Amino acid sequence: MVTLNEFEMKNLIKYLLFFAVLGLIGSCSKSDLNNHEPINKDGEIPGQVTNVKIENGPGSAIITYTLPKSQDLQYVLAKYSINNEIVREAKSSRYGDTIRVDGFNKEGEYQVELFSVSKSEKLSEPVVIKVNPSEPTFRTIAKSMSIREDFGGMNVTFQNPEESKIAVVILTKDNNDEFSPTETFYTAIKNGSFSVRGYEPELRTFGVYIKDRWNNHSDTVYKEVKPLFEKILDKSKFRQYVLPGDQPAAWGWVMSNMWDNKLGEPGFHTLQGALPRPHKFTFDLGAVVKLSRFKLLQRTGSWFYAHGNPKEWRMYGSATVPDASGEMDKWIKLMDCYSVKPSGLPVGQVSDDDRNHANGIDGLGEEFNFPLNAPPVRYIRMEIIKNWGNTDFFHALELTFWGDPQ
Repeated sequence: MVTLNEFEMKNLIKYLLFFAVLGLIGSCSKSDLNNHEPINKDGEIPGQVTNVKIENGPGSAIITYTLPKSQDLQYVLAKYSINNEIVREAKSSRYGDTIRVDGFNKEGEYQVELFSVSKSEKLSEPVVIKVNPSEPTFRTIAKSMSIREDFGGMNVTFQNPEESKIAVVILTKDNNDEFSPTETFYTAIKNGSFSVRGYEPELRTFGVYIKDRWNNHSDTVYKEVKPLFEKILDKSKFRQYVLPGDQPAAWGWVMSNMWDNKLGEPGFHTLQGALPRPHKFTFDLGAVVKLSRFKLLQRTGSWFYAHGNPKEWRMYGSATVPDASGEMDKWIKLMDCYSVKPSGLPVGQVSDDDRNHANGIDGLGEEFNFPLNAPPVRYIRMEIIKNWGNTDFFHALELTFWGDPQ
């Protein structure tokens, strides 16, 4: 009987394992290896979509279809031209049966190619269809535009019932006597009103066109207007005018801080819980003025669009000394004001666009335009309906007014 020591036993085990592995490899024939094909066959082309239906809309169309029964299908691709320059693509996953094509420049008939696409990016033969989008919203909006003179410039109003994202581009002649953009407003507001200012009260031609997010734009509408005279009001003439029901100040943040021409703290801060909402305060402009606009600067820093910064309020005016009763029916309502937060983020979250809008291009705050038919006034009463923090007080840093003293 042969006895193996420990070293010889280890070597024997190694040899046995080596030949066992060779045997396993040898048992895998060449044909067996060839049978292990990739999951996605590189040469497989998916079938076409069928039962195509079309629902046309403004500058767009919604296409529904039945998917092919191809196991390798990844998505459906639509290719189409929206104008003479741009070819667009739209995709819908294999889990859906609808695809939207949009961005068309004008109403009419357009060709769309629908492809089924495999996981290995193989395309089916196209299904060619025709869509007939109606007039795009940017053209409908342009037809609703109205241009008129405004204080220091011009004003354009328009209707955007679908709240489409658009750009309103304002043109006027530059130093080379050529029309060029002077200001562009990006908006999705339903009832739009924008003004450009900084021009002398002499005849000037302005142009306006609407552009959508696919860079389609309407024809330019031109109009000659004579800007109305305006100037910034002298804040040294402003005075607080206390009436029954007006909010008291708190923390040393008195009302006159809002017209001290200082854009930092302190501003005006009312006493917490002193009186129920709406909160009111009154002041004298020092002269009768046909008001054109004003700016309100929020309390800045971490208070932007929060805490006691006003969100919704009303502006009232009077050309004569107000009734001592403080009753609101003695005042003329000038306008409703709504502070806008461009990002739409929740309270406590603020974007750079929000800060820029709240500060304004000149740092004086968010701008509000008085209606052109508003009467001249001397006394102003503000009635705060809501603030951003839903608190029972409000605060602001600065108020600045423009207009034509009478």
